[in-house]
Amino acid sequence: MARKLVSTIMVLALFVSVISLGVLALFTDTASVPGNTFSTGTVDISTAPSSALVTFSGMAPGDQVTNPLTVTNAGTLALRYAVTSTTTENTLAAQLDLTIKSGVTTCTNGGFGTDGTVVYATGDLGSTTGVNVIGNPAQGAQAGDRTLAASAGETLCFNVSLPSSTGNTYQGLTTTATFAFQAEQTANNP
Repeated sequence: MARKLVSTIMVLALFVSVISLGVLALFTDTASVPGNTFSTGTVDISTAPSSALVTFSGMAPGDQVTNPLTVTNAGTLALRYAVTSTTTENTLAAQLDLTIKSGVTTCTNGGFGTDGTVVYATGDLGSTTGVNVIGNPAQGAQAGDRTLAASAGETLCFNVSLPSSTGNTYQGLTTTATFAFQAEQTANNP
């Protein structure tokens, strides 16, 4: 009987414990922090003019053409860019000399040699596989890449010449160059 009494007391104690837990009341409160908004920036490169920058029909040895091109970062992030020149053929493209400068006061044939900083030293206009004429489009900072702050721009002066020493082999040839401007963010992109 003592055993039954102890068992009964234990069951009653357990029952009282369970009931006690059910009737306990707690004060509670919560707080929230709203308005945690995130947005991404933009990389947006553009050029003016957007086509036919340097063209010349009926070019003879010793002729040249010079024109300005404005590169603009219309995005919200700083960017760096590279330029690749791809041509439709290699023979005339390798004979034509391209030079690109920044900071030229008067971007004309006569003003080109007066001032400015060389960005692309006199070299081939391009090739069918592409020539990196400014920097390198590989991801990350590369030698020669140009940088632009958000909403900034710069003017580059392009000069293409056919050397005076050009021979008869180059008569009647035509090539077309496409300058591809590739941009990427500079933030978190070493």
